Amino acid sequence: MRSQDESKLGRNIKVFAAVIISVAVVLAIASAWDDSIIVDEIPHIGAGYSYLVKQDMRLNPEHPPLAKDLAAIPLLFANLKQDVFQSEFWQTDINGQWNFGRRLIYNSGNDADLIKHLVKLPMLLFFVLSAILIFKWARQLYGNTAAIIALLLFAFSSTVIAHSRFVTTDIPALFGILLATYYFIEHIKTSSHKSLFIAGLAFGIALLLKFSTFLLVPYFILLAVMYGLIHVHNKFRTAGQLIWCTIKVFIIGFVLVVWPVYYFHTYNYPPERQHADTRQLLSSYGNRNFADPVVWASDKPVLRAAAQYGLGLLMVNQRAIGGNTTYFLGEVTRFGWRSYFPIVYFIKEPLAWWGLALIAIIFAASRWRYPIRETINRGYHMVRNYPAEFAMLLWLLIYWGLSVSSTLNIGVRHLLPTFPFAIILTSGQISKIGSTLKVLDYKKLLITYYLLLTTLLSWYIYENLRVFPYYITYFNQTVGGTSGGYKYVVDSNLDWGQDLVRFSNWVKEEDISKIEFDYFGWADPSYYLKDRYLWLNSTKFSDAQDFKTRNQSDGWLAVSATFLQGSQGPEDMPNKINYLWLNSYEPTTIIGNSIFVYRIR
Repeated sequence: MRSQDESKLGRNIKVFAAVIISVAVVLAIASAWDDSIIVDEIPHIGAGYSYLVKQDMRLNPEHPPLAKDLAAIPLLFANLKQDVFQSEFWQTDINGQWNFGRRLIYNSGNDADLIKHLVKLPMLLFFVLSAILIFKWARQLYGNTAAIIALLLFAFSSTVIAHSRFVTTDIPALFGILLATYYFIEHIKTSSHKSLFIAGLAFGIALLLKFSTFLLVPYFILLAVMYGLIHVHNKFRTAGQLIWCTIKVFIIGFVLVVWPVYYFHTYNYPPERQHADTRQLLSSYGNRNFADPVVWASDKPVLRAAAQYGLGLLMVNQRAIGGNTTYFLGEVTRFGWRSYFPIVYFIKEPLAWWGLALIAIIFAASRWRYPIRETINRGYHMVRNYPAEFAMLLWLLIYWGLSVSSTLNIGVRHLLPTFPFAIILTSGQISKIGSTLKVLDYKKLLITYYLLLTTLLSWYIYENLRVFPYYITYFNQTVGGTSGGYKYVVDSNLDWGQDLVRFSNWVKEEDISKIEFDYFGWADPSYYLKDRYLWLNSTKFSDAQDFKTRNQSDGWLAVSATFLQGSQGPEDMPNKINYLWLNSYEPTTIIGNSIFVYRIR
């Protein structure tokens, strides 16, 4: 009888989980329907389509192909016009990804809105699979309550939903890290040939989703060493065996997954063209010990597939070193801030999440108040008996350490690979508190705790529904909510070019014949606005009086938040001609929280 009840409970829990995921998917699709194609989607869509049609990876090599391939599959059945392949962006330009993508989507006679809808739907597969795996892993570790809490926190995360709809590599990277780590831990625990093979395949898939997943290499080696050294008997032998098994995971992943996929993507890439492109793209790479072998191998049979992967890896490393000019707390620089990711993470996640995380941290810390010797012993015990939790904590430590020291401060999306582990660990502690109170038979305290938990989870879900459909623009109440976030950060935290369609609809509804427009995005304004807009930039007008005198738009102008804030910064900023003069005016309206519209006459 008991087994039947448990079986029924298990089925009900799975049904509930399926409902949660289904609701989140509906919210994601509905929220993206009126979005325009964002900045990074332009090259990704064009590149993905070219890979499948031409088996030639001359475009966008700085990102692995798997996510782009998946997004582009529906386009094979859309009967798109092919004249873009006759353009200089494909024929002669070196990595002409931006203009190629824009030409394919907006300037080749294709239906841009149809393309937009078709490519976004497949990307949700990474969200769904991640949600399922988070639910499964949390359930294995902590039980049904933790699994449902973890699923709710993941599925109704505004940040996760925002990026799950984009043809980018951020949610795919999250999935890749989660998948590879799960199966690597399974292999550590079982050491079977089957688990080795599956772990290798999972690792290979992760490498094909984003180059940051290459961090799995040192991460897995460190896990193998630490898990081996805490083994009771033959520590060094066990560590050596695990390191060898880890190397075999890498070999399986690269040889059976990465290499064949890159072979497909370079099959029709002329070797001489691949060599010339690789040489040019790595011409400024500092360490020639890495760059020269990749250039050498780029036109060699068989090897050139691996060289194309190496090219992308080096390009990403080069960009990370160079940084990215961005706005943060009133400053503009490309050198980054150590406080960037901690602050952005804090203001971009709901306060309900921070309440749950704080409860979990306090509870976990209360169980570690022991003398140093006992703490070390408990650490050994954790690594040996709880490898999954230890692996999650280690990944959070490694990834956060690298993020804080990085100069590539673009957005909270770069922290997405940490989300599943933080969510699972938090949910596990939240669940353990309830179990502890039950064992101690603190009935009143247990009821109070569950009321608090229900309140926080309800608030968390409410925050998600409240910001719909503008998920990417969510900020918590510490910075004034969604409407105040632009004062702190912009770019992919708030404004990624997603509101062009909404802006063009507003212009038409207001019957505005001309408007000066500085748009942060690569979607084509003329596709939607036709001749209703004039290109604007921060140097076009020196101040309000200049604008009043020379504008040709009856006083109308609109500026994307990223350009509005990015043109400002400290008083001694070298660029004196900017949008500071707009600070004296209140916007007439703000489209989607990202495009500021003014009328100055």
